[in-house]
Amino acid sequence: MKFDFVGPSYTAGSNSVADEECINFFAETLETPGAQTRRSYFGTPGLKVFTAFPDGPVRGSVWTGTTFYAVSGDQLYSVTADGTQTALGTIDNDGFPVSIAASNIQLLIVGSGKAFCYTFATNVLVEVTSQLAGTPIQCDYSDGYGVVCFLNSNKFQISAILDFSTWPGIQVNAVSVFPENIVSIIVSHRELWVFGSQHSQPYMDTGSLEIFDVIPGALIDNGSGATFGRNLVDNTIFWISEDQRGARQAWRANGYTPMRISNHAVETSLTAYPDISGLVSYSYQDGGHLFWVLYIPGTDCTWVYDVAESLWHKRAQWHPDSATYGPHQSWNHVYAFGKHLVGDWGSGNLWEMKQAFDAGGGNYQFVTENGNLIVRKRRAPTIVNEMEWIYHNDLTVDFGVGLGPQPPLLDGSGNPRPPQAMLRWSDNRGSTWSNQHIANCGLAGEYNTRVIWRRLGRSRYRVYEVTVSDPIPWAIVDAYLRTA
Repeated sequence: MKFDFVGPSYTAGSNSVADEECINFFAETLETPGAQTRRSYFGTPGLKVFTAFPDGPVRGSVWTGTTFYAVSGDQLYSVTADGTQTALGTIDNDGFPVSIAASNIQLLIVGSGKAFCYTFATNVLVEVTSQLAGTPIQCDYSDGYGVVCFLNSNKFQISAILDFSTWPGIQVNAVSVFPENIVSIIVSHRELWVFGSQHSQPYMDTGSLEIFDVIPGALIDNGSGATFGRNLVDNTIFWISEDQRGARQAWRANGYTPMRISNHAVETSLTAYPDISGLVSYSYQDGGHLFWVLYIPGTDCTWVYDVAESLWHKRAQWHPDSATYGPHQSWNHVYAFGKHLVGDWGSGNLWEMKQAFDAGGGNYQFVTENGNLIVRKRRAPTIVNEMEWIYHNDLTVDFGVGLGPQPPLLDGSGNPRPPQAMLRWSDNRGSTWSNQHIANCGLAGEYNTRVIWRRLGRSRYRVYEVTVSDPIPWAIVDAYLRTA
């Protein structure tokens, strides 16, 4: 029978009902009529250092269309297409993200409780915090105005027109439509969305003395659980919620109506984390997929929502010393110089992130995270037939095979070996697992290799899990299970 190794992605857990897991793979629905299968899985991108800043973390970046700017450690930098860095000025470093807004003449940077203006024409960075009505936590740009919101405050302040260096005291607005303090702001379609912890309110530039005024009838009973959790994705706003009923669901705005995009497994995982106030999200598009990436400090993974597939998966870096996963190394993104550039939350590395490819002759690129192996895992749905015994004769996983690199991989004795896949299974909903069983996936050019595990015993309910880590472009096309 056809075996669904390529179904929706859920979180796995001991004695759970849905035992699925997907780490460092993402799904793709095949659009060709009559394709072999409806959906296959492909390995997530690899990383290479684009440039390494003297100090980290890489706290934020922006592409103006002509110049790439980044804040890493306590410095603002400009970076050229070959990775050359130029330090432009000092910005206090508290280890947390910065918020950057750009006009065609200036940058507005908010970080470490301070605000700065960088003017392109003069290459001068000046602090403007003293002009503000509080401790700034975030900024954005709309209609020629910079906007900042403040820590523990229900106010936001608006700059002078086309001038981030000037902040008139009369241009401070207080939110009156909800009682709590502002958590976050973001601009979408020239509308300023103001998020509290339990409500959200869009504003628009009406040309009044207030500049930005409440859009009538647009109050949303759904707030934000993280200052940097909101993001522009798929021509609208995505965010992680909090409100008076609870917290930690993922939403997208449909006009002024929130639409839930998280599933119960993702929500259960988010709820289990002690604190998500430090969650940071970004989005990027690659290969027709639009990804929303959620980095949560101190957790075991980064959650990723694939808008094209309406599916979630995890991205995680593998720590071989402890045999555990940690979150993916990125927490911000800019597309510049034709590259996906992501900043590292734990170092000064600015990474180029790219899907794996063959540079010629089996010389595979972007198949690791800067030389560190990417451990990819797919745990399939539970196989059950009304709790009757099922005899498992053999399992065939249709990998992309024959992709051994050149020069070849070597075994412990120094002999060439093919890439390998490891299978294990659980007969008690993930409470305990079998040993790992290894199968070869073909040396270079062995394109007809079949990856089969035989004599798999019997079970009333079984969960299969495949793990791969060799540095090749991995793909799971389909899978087939023979039972009796």
